[in-house]
Amino acid sequence: MRILIVGANGRTGRLSVSEAISRGHTVTALVRNPSSLKPQIGLTIVKGSPLDASSIEDAFKATDTTDQPAAVIIALNSSRASDNPFSKSTSPPRFLAESVTNILAAMENHGVSKLVYTSAFGVGASAPNMPLFLRLLVRYSTMGVAYEDHEEVDEVVKKSKSNWILVRPVVMTDKEKQTVKCLENEGQGVGMLTTITRASVAAFLVDAAESDKWNRTAPVIAN
Repeated sequence: MRILIVGANGRTGRLSVSEAISRGHTVTALVRNPSSLKPQIGLTIVKGSPLDASSIEDAFKATDTTDQPAAVIIALNSSRASDNPFSKSTSPPRFLAESVTNILAAMENHGVSKLVYTSAFGVGASAPNMPLFLRLLVRYSTMGVAYEDHEEVDEVVKKSKSNWILVRPVVMTDKEKQTVKCLENEGQGVGMLTTITRASVAAFLVDAAESDKWNRTAPVIAN
């Protein structure tokens, strides 16, 4: 099937593109800078921003009408000036929520129901099980901006008609793909040192796009 991946030039997004194509899917990637993605067989690159509704329409119409996206994976992130959690936020206010609102509208217009969104552990029902140190870090650092945005996305997505999956990875690393443990919506048992590799997250995002198993759930995932 064809999968539209929004945020395909980020660290998790790039891995999601590779994972999907390796499984025989075709991918449309909506990115602000097309030169940031290497062209390859099975990949259609569309320049644009998810904040621009016309860009999302372009992504849906980038291929023949018989080859429209059957699922959408969102691998966007609320960016900061650096990886330092206290560095300045560089994303527009409500970047994630407004992007998802635009994407959901386009999905409904094109009859696409499957939405896989990359959220974060500590959002929604998983918040009470977040280790105290991480909870304090989110509260007192710029990370809180992203978490507030993720919370708003939760509200927007859950009101939609889509078959959504809100994937909540724990702290991510850049190691190789490993087996993924699904900890249900609350994420009970996650500790301070619990992590997941971005390659593992990418694999789960594609799994969720392929299957109805996790529809309308918000699984916390870890290695």
